[in-house]
Amino acid sequence: MSKYNSKEIFNWIAYLTVCVVWGSTYLAINIGVSGIAPLFFTSLRFLTAGTIMVLFAKLRGFAFPTVLREYIQLGVIGLLLLFGGTGFVGLASRYISSGSTSLIVASSPLIMAVFQMILYPQLRNNDWRVWFGLLVGFGGVGLLIFSGGGEMSLDPRGVALVLTAVTLWSIGTLYSRTVKPQCHVVVQIGLQMLIAGVGIMLISFAAGESHSLQASTSSLLALLYLVIFGSILAYSAFIHIIQAWPLSRASTYAYINPVIAVLLGWLVLSEPVTPSILLSMVVILSGVILVQTASLRRKPVLQKSDEIS
Repeated sequence: MSKYNSKEIFNWIAYLTVCVVWGSTYLAINIGVSGIAPLFFTSLRFLTAGTIMVLFAKLRGFAFPTVLREYIQLGVIGLLLLFGGTGFVGLASRYISSGSTSLIVASSPLIMAVFQMILYPQLRNNDWRVWFGLLVGFGGVGLLIFSGGGEMSLDPRGVALVLTAVTLWSIGTLYSRTVKPQCHVVVQIGLQMLIAGVGIMLISFAAGESHSLQASTSSLLALLYLVIFGSILAYSAFIHIIQAWPLSRASTYAYINPVIAVLLGWLVLSEPVTPSILLSMVVILSGVILVQTASLRRKPVLQKSDEIS
């Protein structure tokens, strides 16, 4: 097996990990915040995962940042991706179902593409299938919102929170590709989580949330699952894949997540699966196929141009 094939297989494993595990995290968040205040729950998730990763890095002797600039860069990434992206999703779970949340999050590839086109035109993929695929996928999200997603109507507070999360996550994803800290990637991820966890905890205290851990067993198990699989495993895979693949291709994980989330919400929480939800999923997956096909056919020399120096 060639080195290129081995590397690409690893990339696909990372991509599928993000697709499946993050698809299941919407269910875990929904279960977790039913017994623990949402911001407090999210801060515990990232403080625990970040501490584990930083301690592991310290024991292994991995390189840490040596200049303040790198700490600031990692802090910005952590605040945008985790504090902004995941934190607002946790709040939204109080207002709309896990399936509806995940389907709205599927708009992130389109939002990222728009920001990328404006800020980094050298990264633009002009293949018509990419743009048509992104529009098709976003159309599926629009169908969900306007049909109510199986609920009588989607709570506008929940929709606004998820769209805010998607916007911040998209900006954070693009920014993370522009900086290259010299410290080890495990250190980068751990510090991002710690900084985000501290930020979310401060907001939790300011909001007057309850900080009791006398929660149900299911909430605590959901927290444990999110720490190990959602944060340490899947977030590490995400950081790898957005550096290894063109962004238009890597970001299609957001189209797969809702399919997993809707199915799990139906199986575990008995969330409704209506014809509009099924049609939304079909449209979204059609967008995935278009974007992935276009990305796979790009020449290697063009893929190299996606890197931001």
